[in-house]
Parts: sequence; C-alpha cells; structure tokens
Amino acid sequence: NLLLPDGVPPERQWARFYVKIYRAEGLPRMNTSIMANVKKALIGENKDLVDPYVQVAFAGQKGKTSIQKSSYEPLWNEQIIFTEMFPPLCKRIKIQIRDSDKVNDVAIGTHFIDLRKISNEG
Repeated sequence: NLLLPDGVPPERQWARFYVKIYRAEGLPRMNTSIMANVKKALIGENKDLVDPYVQVAFAGQKGKTSIQKSSYEPLWNEQIIFTEMFPPLCKRIKIQIRDSDKVNDVAIGTHFIDLRKISNEG
C-alpha cells in the first residue's frame, strides 16, 4: 500500500483503544445560553450554569461522555472505546471539554495527547 508511511507494516491488526475520563476541576463559571441571557435581562436571574461533557476524537471517530448538569467539578468515571488498526496512523487524541447548550455547544478547553509520548517504542 503506497499510502502507508515507512515503517508501518502492510498487515495490521485491529485493536481497541480505551480512553478513561475521570473528572474535571476548576471549570470556569460561564453562561452561553441565549435564554439565560434573556432571563438575566428580564428578571435579573444570574446563574453561571455549566453543563460539561467531554468529547474525544481519534482517527476520524468521536465519542463523548454523559452531560453533568450544573457542575464546575464534574465526575464522570466513564470510558470511551475506539476500534482502529494497530499501529494507528493517527498520531494524537483530541480531548475537549464542552458546555452543553440547547442552541450551540461551546468548547471550554481543548488538549491533544501525542501517542508517541505515551507509547512504548515499536
């Protein structure tokens, strides 16, 4: 296969990649909901609600945790499983904490994990 990089065997096996999401700490107090801004303007209600979840992207696949309602220090203790050929051609995993909203989810933070830094040689 001409598309495989040098050093990657042409016959690869399928593997499962487990990403365990435990918790988040120190999330910002924010409010991205349009309706919440309307409530704030009309009746003075000011709640900085955050409904976080984690979205993980790896090798063209996406998975996400459950949504933790109104939490600044959410505890998920969940795992996301990806099935991909080994060794994977993708070099990193994208982890993003997002605030769930009825209109539009907003990214709170993004981090990339380099697989070469957490893998053994070969």
